[in-house]
Amino acid sequence: MKRAIALVVSGAAVLALAGAALSTREDVWKQLRRPLHIPHISSGSPCPTSRPDPKGDLSRFGFPQPFAGTAWGKGPAYPLFYERKSTDERPTLRYWYREAPSSFSTWGAQKVIWIVSGRYAGPLLVRGRQLDGPYRVRFDGGRVPPLGIRMQAGRPWHGYRQRGSYTRLPAPGCYACQLDGRGFSRLIVFEAKVLANG
Repeated sequence: MKRAIALVVSGAAVLALAGAALSTREDVWKQLRRPLHIPHISSGSPCPTSRPDPKGDLSRFGFPQPFAGTAWGKGPAYPLFYERKSTDERPTLRYWYREAPSSFSTWGAQKVIWIVSGRYAGPLLVRGRQLDGPYRVRFDGGRVPPLGIRMQAGRPWHGYRQRGSYTRLPAPGCYACQLDGRGFSRLIVFEAKVLANG
């Protein structure tokens, strides 16, 4: 009888610890889900795109060629728009519709790799919105894609961490992704254009 009671108590303790760990993880994301501070601009206004990080391009993290492109924004996280031969002087995401799988049918998509400097090992929440229109940025798969992506805390690998994703947009325009981490909240403002051969 005592053994049975001990097993019940032990099992309850394990469940309580698991629940506490889950609650703690959710608390982290709740804390990072700050209000969006993305400005609105009039339709047709110039898009106030982010500038390159003066500290250098992505090669400083040991990110391999030919992907070591411009590090847009102030960091510690940067988007790598998936175009190897891009010569854009402004951050530009060119996305497509028709080449995407059927689950992408009503939302355009383009691959974006998020690169996080090894100086920051904490969690990162990425969300976004259009500056010159009403749309939210969505991510990854599904007919109604998620409104954000989470990058778990972790140790860097070769000087950086990375997470592949799809950025999902319903229309071209001027957009921003808000990057929320421990102790910072930054914007990456970019132009979105539909690929001519999409």
